[in-house]
Amino acid sequence: MVIAIVTGAVTYPLVRRDLSPSGALLAVGCVAVAVGVGWLLTLFHALLGFAVGLVVYLVTRRYLTGTQAMAAGGAAYVVGTLLSVGALMMALSGM
Repeated sequence: MVIAIVTGAVTYPLVRRDLSPSGALLAVGCVAVAVGVGWLLTLFHALLGFAVGLVVYLVTRRYLTGTQAMAAGGAAYVVGTLLSVGALMMALSGM
């Protein structure tokens, strides 16, 4: 729960500049839920995915609209987390 609150607190000031107030709250809610669910995977994978998504968002917001940049960051979060978990599974399986 604490990690979801921390990631939401980090996300809100960044997205507030690009999105409407309701859009910013929706984005923060989505990030908090994603990281909260990611906590079930492990903290490392959730934070790695969050960091990748945040970097992608910060880079793409210069070139895309706020909503598009948030979607790109969300997609990067999902891909980064899945790749991290996939790499762990491959390492543990001895491949």
